[in-house]
Amino acid sequence: MCRLCGRLRYELVPAAATAGMTCLGWLHHAVGVGLEGWGGYGLGLAAAGALTYGGLKFKNAPAASLGVASTGALINTAVGAMTGPSVPSLIAGGVVTIASYGVYVPWLIKTRHERIALQIKAAKTAPLPDGMGVNVSQPGVTGDSVEETALRRALVALGVPAQDVSRIVFTDTGWHAAVTLPPGKNTSAEAVITKQTQLEANLDLPGKLRLAVGAQANQLIVRMQTNDPLAETIAWLGPAITSVEQALPIGIYPDGSQVFIDLVAGHVLIAGGTDMGKSGVINCVIGNLVACEDVEVLGIDMKPGALELGPWLRNMLALADSADGARQVLTMVKTEMIRRGRYLSTLRGPNGEPVRKWTSEHGPYWILVVDELAELLRQAPDVASELVTINQVARAMGIRVIAATQSPSEQAFGGKDTDARQQYSTRIGLPVFETEPINMIFGRGAYGRGWRLDWLDLPGKVMVSSRRYEKPREGRGYYVTDGDIVVVSTEHARYEDDVPAEPTRPHPQPDPDPDPEPPSPPSRGGPRGGRPVLRAVPTFPDGSRIPENRQVLWKALEKAGPDGLTKPEAVRQGICNHHTSIGPWLSQWVAKGWVEEADRRDRAVVYTLTAAHYTPATEASATDEETPACPASL
Repeated sequence: MCRLCGRLRYELVPAAATAGMTCLGWLHHAVGVGLEGWGGYGLGLAAAGALTYGGLKFKNAPAASLGVASTGALINTAVGAMTGPSVPSLIAGGVVTIASYGVYVPWLIKTRHERIALQIKAAKTAPLPDGMGVNVSQPGVTGDSVEETALRRALVALGVPAQDVSRIVFTDTGWHAAVTLPPGKNTSAEAVITKQTQLEANLDLPGKLRLAVGAQANQLIVRMQTNDPLAETIAWLGPAITSVEQALPIGIYPDGSQVFIDLVAGHVLIAGGTDMGKSGVINCVIGNLVACEDVEVLGIDMKPGALELGPWLRNMLALADSADGARQVLTMVKTEMIRRGRYLSTLRGPNGEPVRKWTSEHGPYWILVVDELAELLRQAPDVASELVTINQVARAMGIRVIAATQSPSEQAFGGKDTDARQQYSTRIGLPVFETEPINMIFGRGAYGRGWRLDWLDLPGKVMVSSRRYEKPREGRGYYVTDGDIVVVSTEHARYEDDVPAEPTRPHPQPDPDPDPEPPSPPSRGGPRGGRPVLRAVPTFPDGSRIPENRQVLWKALEKAGPDGLTKPEAVRQGICNHHTSIGPWLSQWVAKGWVEEADRRDRAVVYTLTAAHYTPATEASATDEETPACPASL
């Protein structure tokens, strides 16, 4: 009982000891006290009295204190054994308790003052020998529990003695405490965190050590995890929501509470090391979304064949597995964003106020899932600006982006001038092997604030930063098996998966009919009754997107074929107002080998597409007739 109270509240130790001895006396009274028992009490009192007399005679304070305490405890116990639960026994217990505190409180205050003075002196003069470890006798460097003593001595051995250690709190998973360190740059919490390995060795306690900066720069939060309730995988039980506007569960915390993300609140970034569980989080999110009637899911999977998102094909409005397909999906999303914005501008609230945000009442939300974002921007760097535009503008139109990447660098989000990471209000971090990506994922200074993804020791463990979760906390995501994907995908299938393959090279196609202004309500067939026919995005021979202001000239060259096109002819056809405006474009294309200068016509140079990049019109038409447009798998 004394040990338990010492761990929880050391002020209760004397009262706990007195109460324990009183209860033992009552128990002795209940079972009966014989001559042997009274003889034992008599011998004990005689020994305690002799110890007290000897301590006082030879001026040995510890012996005298131990003798007085033993005498009082034995008298209290003997009274309880004689009278049982009675008023005299309670009076004896109260007198002994008061006397104990009369001695204990001054000793406690004196000891703590001495310890603090010693630590402050050590912090100023510093230098304890580097070889002094936790096993060296260090008077005054002791705590109120084994853990606090070990922590204080470990910090002293590190050369950073603690000024104060808050009461250690014990939980089901371990214990934690706040340590106040001496002021100074070399004794700050961040400086101690850099020496975590050495501190953990000095502690020599079971468990995993976790350190973080507290409310002040010289406050260190120490956590020791002795039990890991997240060691086993956590099976996913299937869809848990019926609307995208509900909080979506992706895992659990050690206390059994669920880890939620709010898709309506903003875009989501998922980042972590290779094979650390990004696909599991993505599958859990999609598995919940396919059961919602107010959402359409679109995907871009840069693995050839869409290996990650492909199993959800029957539940997706569109799915791309190449750079060209990604351009088409992003163009489709941007077009829908513009259409929805114009539609919202025509709406008014009950009091005539303008409607500025999309809800499920206006139509289904669109969730664009991008797997391997960094690979997408490496293969198609021209889509960076379009993706940034969608991130910045599309939230108000009910369009959200879930981006997963192994490389959360500035380049993966468009570069220094267009870094889109700040647009992701929810960030899900999985285990990483190095510390540098942590600040890239959670923002500057996240490493020192405790967002230690390098501490996550198992695949699937996560830390979530959002408006809901502002402090670092370790959880574990649900494990979604391939069998779970098949069952849920089949049950909530919306589209046919037997779609034609993607053409090897997109050919010019007529523009589709304009979309209706107001979106139709959500249905099992998609926002407009089925998968849309996506417009092919014009590209140069190297795969990069053709800017809109140059598409007319390029199409004119394709249409002209072997006859070619001159600058005056481009002016007469209305392609440009003056031939000097298209001169730099033609020169650039000639330098790249896409266009060549043929003979002159009417004293003007004839420009034609090179044979390697020219497809005759008759062949292109035949190919267009034989290869239907691919509405779903791009």
